[in-house]
Parts: sequence; structure tokens; C-alpha cells
Amino acid sequence: MRGREGAFGVLLIKMLPSSAASEQEELDLISQLPDSILHSILLLLPFKDSARTSILSSRWRHLWEEAPLRLDDYYLCHNEHLVSWIFYSHRGPIESLHLYYFTRDTVDRFVESAVQRGIRELKLVGFVRRPYQLPSSILTCKSLHQLSVVACQFPQAVLPSIFPNLKELRLSYVMLRNDLLQILLSSCGSLDTLQLKDCWNSSVSSVSSPRLRKFTWKSSTVDELIIEDMPNLESLMLDEYTTRDCKVKVLNAPKLQLLGFLCADFQTLQLGGTLLHQQPASIFQVNAMPCRMAMLSSVKVLAINMEQSFNKTLLDLLRCFPCLEKLFILKYGGSCYKTHVDKEIWNEHSSLSFLDHLKTVTVKGYYNSQSDLELLRYLVGHGKVLRKIILLYSKTFNDEKFVEAKKRQFSVEKRASSDLELCFFIDTKNNVHFSLWNELIWER
Repeated sequence: MRGREGAFGVLLIKMLPSSAASEQEELDLISQLPDSILHSILLLLPFKDSARTSILSSRWRHLWEEAPLRLDDYYLCHNEHLVSWIFYSHRGPIESLHLYYFTRDTVDRFVESAVQRGIRELKLVGFVRRPYQLPSSILTCKSLHQLSVVACQFPQAVLPSIFPNLKELRLSYVMLRNDLLQILLSSCGSLDTLQLKDCWNSSVSSVSSPRLRKFTWKSSTVDELIIEDMPNLESLMLDEYTTRDCKVKVLNAPKLQLLGFLCADFQTLQLGGTLLHQQPASIFQVNAMPCRMAMLSSVKVLAINMEQSFNKTLLDLLRCFPCLEKLFILKYGGSCYKTHVDKEIWNEHSSLSFLDHLKTVTVKGYYNSQSDLELLRYLVGHGKVLRKIILLYSKTFNDEKFVEAKKRQFSVEKRASSDLELCFFIDTKNNVHFSLWNELIWER
């Protein structure tokens, strides 16, 4: 924001006539802007900085009170008295509101006021053991575009038409009783993004929506997940264990571009007319109906969870996605650190079609094992349009000499792409799995 203000100020100065150049130092150019522009500037500032502008001068005294309010600071939104004071002092529209662990009466009061003032983004976080019911006023709010709900519950009677203009819905620890999920999908006419995380109801296994573009699912209560009819679905994100612990069937999603996470130990995965499955002896098989592999060809971004060393299963899986452009691999270092690697596995797959399209590869959990090295050699030697390989490693390997040695090693080896860049980064979080909403994947 500071950069934008600086550039904007310079632009205004350059536009001044030459006769006014001597008065530039005395003019407050920003304050001369119309209220509507200043309101937009205040909306981009953090809440505390925005509120503090009211003491600058008489010109700014009431601007903050009338500008759209973004109340989403995590620590501030835990303080009921402070939030009450803000609602009392501020008279303008509510752009964003986050509420954490308040009493039900307090939530009802704040939400009711926010709805009357055109709330666009709302996040409610309740208590898992004592979830409170969503205020009925929010269900029919026409201004609401984004809703995030944690440990809350919907009213017993849900109207057939709710959330008329909602675009993003994120539910965590919410009871999806009866046919609530299908009601949400059918009644929210503008819904674009749906995220379900640990929502309880073992009967929910089939999902359909003619409009949904992004769908995220994390649940351990179902044995089978069926994406029945989603003609506009572009992104399907599953948690690391869904494809391992339950059957996943994507029957109709012709526009699917991002798929993850696929556990390398999955049992059954159906994409359109293509059935991928593994036998107990880790024999990978693909049964595809004639002329029905279009869905596999549409996938451009793939995220894979590896709990073993890179082997033939990984390459056989990649072979099923001929137009892959971005690949994300999560490794569990403890189980992937093997000294014996069958190099013939890589030599047998030197002409796979996805190598003609693959541009970036990210490996989280790089441990410099022999398996890791063979993977790098394979990609460097056969990735014809490969531009970047990103390796996220733990602090254990935080050695500049080690990194430089690896870069030199792979820069002198025969490369299929002259533009290839090898990047090493320390995994600051150092966790054992990707987040379901990993920023690297969503930046695709």
C-alpha cells in the first residue's frame, strides 16, 4: 500500500502546472482527493492504520467512520468490547468481518448489524463442543460473497433459496445433516468455490453441481467419494489420505485441470471412463474405455503424496496424465531414504508424453537420498520444456556448500532443456505434509 501511495503522489505532482511547483511542499495532495478515492485507500490499509488516520486533520476526522470497514485482524476480533466499540463508532459499510469464540447473542447482534450494512465477507469460528447456530439473517443476505464457518450449525429448517450471491463457501467441523449439502449446491446460484473440511455425516458421498469450479474435500467418514456431475469443475483438492482410504470416482468433470493429492498407494481412482487401480502386489493397472481418456488429458497440475521411494508406480501414474505442466510431490523422508534404487526403472521411461509439456516440478521433503538424485537426473535429462525444479528441504541440509555443489552437479550434466533452473529452499514450516491450500499449488 505504501508503494501505491508513493507512486500516486508522484503522479499528481507531475500533473501540476509549472506555476504551482513552488507550492508543492505546502500542498497536501492526498487530502484533496474525493472521499470515494480516500475510502478505497483506507480499505487497503490494516485496520489500526486506517483508524489512526482520523487524527491527521479535520479533513480526515470522519473519513474512517464512513469508509468500508475490514475487520479481520485475528487478535482484535477476539475482543468483544473492542469490536462493540468499533461497531458503535463506525457508520459505513462492512466489507469484511471475522468473529472468534463469542457468545451466541453477541454473534447474532454483530452479524445482524453487518448484514444491514452490506457485509461481503464473513468468518465465524465457534466452539467444537458447543457449536452455535448460524443467524437466520445471514442465510438470505444478498451482499454476502464469501462465507467461512468453523464449528457452527445450520438451522433445522433451511429455505430452498439461500445465499443468493455467495461465491465462496468454506465449512469446517459442520454437521451436514440429511440433504443439506445438496441444498447448498442447488440453491446457491453463484457458488464458485466450495471447501469441506472434517464435516460430519457418513451418508454424504455423492456431490454434483453445474456451476462449481473449485472443490476441496477432507473427510475420514466415507468409504467412497463420487463427483457425479460437475461440468465446470477445474480444481479438485483432496486431503493426502482420501485416495488411499476410500474409492474416488470422478464421473463427469471434463474441464478438470488441477488434481491433488493422489496418494501413490491408492487402491482405486476413476476419472471419467478411465479406471486406475493397484493390486496388492503394487502392480499398477489402467483400464480405459476406448476414446474416454479426455479427462486425464485435461489435467495440467498434479499433486502426489509419496510414502515410499520413487519407483515404477510413480512413473506409471505420471504416464496417465499426458499433458501435465506442473507437478508437486510430497515425500515422507523417513520412508523414502533408501540406498538401493533400480536405475532401469528410469531408463525404460525416457519418452513419456508428459515430458513434452512439464514446465515446473516442486518436491517437498527433499532428503538428498539416492532415490531423490535419480529423480532429478531423470527430469533434468528428459524434461524437454522444463523451466524450474524447486526443492524444499529441511533445516538439516541448511548448508550453502551443499546447495552450491548440487547446483553445479546438475548444471554440468546433460540437460534436455537449456533454460532449466534448479532452486533450493529451506522448508520453514518443516511439516510432514502439504497444507490442503498450499500457496505453491494455488499460485498455478
